[in-house]
Amino acid sequence: MSILKSTLLLTLTNLAVRTGSYVFRIIMARMLTLYEFGILNLALPLQFFIVILSSAGIAPSIAKFVAEGKEKAVSSALFYFTFIALGFSVLTALLSPAIAVNIFHDRNVAIPLAIASLALPFAAAIAVLTGAMQGKRNMVSFASSLLILQGGRIVFASILVLFCATAGYAVAGSVMGFAFALITAFWLFRGTEIKITKPDFSSFKEVFSFSLPVSITSIAAFALAYIDILMLGAFLSPKEVGIYSVASPTSRLALAFSSAIYATILPRISGLRGDKTKIRKVVAYSTRISFAVLFITTVIFIIISKPIILLLFGSRYSQAVEPFRILLFGTFFFGMYTLNSGIFQGMGMPKIPMKILVVSAVLDLILNLALIPDYGIIGAAIASSTSMILAGLSSVLLLHRYMKE
Repeated sequence: MSILKSTLLLTLTNLAVRTGSYVFRIIMARMLTLYEFGILNLALPLQFFIVILSSAGIAPSIAKFVAEGKEKAVSSALFYFTFIALGFSVLTALLSPAIAVNIFHDRNVAIPLAIASLALPFAAAIAVLTGAMQGKRNMVSFASSLLILQGGRIVFASILVLFCATAGYAVAGSVMGFAFALITAFWLFRGTEIKITKPDFSSFKEVFSFSLPVSITSIAAFALAYIDILMLGAFLSPKEVGIYSVASPTSRLALAFSSAIYATILPRISGLRGDKTKIRKVVAYSTRISFAVLFITTVIFIIISKPIILLLFGSRYSQAVEPFRILLFGTFFFGMYTLNSGIFQGMGMPKIPMKILVVSAVLDLILNLALIPDYGIIGAAIASSTSMILAGLSSVLLLHRYMKE
């Protein structure tokens, strides 16, 4: 499948997945009270953390190894990554009461947070399986797995919240969606014809060594995406967290295309095995497409920002419009970073995007600490947008310098 066809398929998939994520938020925002919706958005970042870590760290690493013919890495990664995630799940569940009281200053966060931790091993296993599909360029199965995960979260959470409109039931439904998605991912994985064999720790170490900088990058990506929400939870009330939790993820709808081309370009660049002439052509083509789509999408979203928020979430969330507009400027640049990150990783240089994102995440933390106490949700939006702009500009300049060598 060509880059354009794969990108179009994954763009539609990512758009559907992101749309599904916001459908989930829309449904929960309308079914729950503003307070319960705020509690939900303090618990869900744990699931989003493992999803980001898996999709941006584990899955690309597996895709690279499979694309290079190292299919035995799949079985080892499946066993060890899932086992590690299970350990983190247990630890988080045990620490959830302390986190709720000492960080978020609300005991009601504890149970939803503990429930959210149950999704961690499911997400890790899904990431390994979808990474194998990606490495085999079986993009239909890869896309189907993502869609099923998002659809399952929506369906199960909606059913449970109908019975009891609390954040805990909403999170439990999300966990059930992960469990269902894992079952279907195993079924779709059979199409890769990769055999599940006895796990080998040395093989896992090889994958882990490559995935470590990529995973650190994804942790920094999580910080950029959610540190503002978590910091708001530490300084402000769950109601204000609920308002901002409408603006922040909605702004990332514009990243659907960049996420799709990232998933396509990483194994493609890796498969070129250092042929710089061909890599330059792929990079130039991908950059032109990404810039055009991101620019048009950002402009349209800024123009219709108020109708988007009010139509989808209702007048209760009207205060989310201004931070939404501010965040859109940052997501434009972060879209370029996402593309360039895939290029660097495909060329075997995962430390470059890692360093960029770590610096940007540290800046995000510092700016949020400085701005939230005085400026609230507007300060959080300015902090996050500034940090994403830094990530985007840095990645463009460094890639340009490397391509000229």
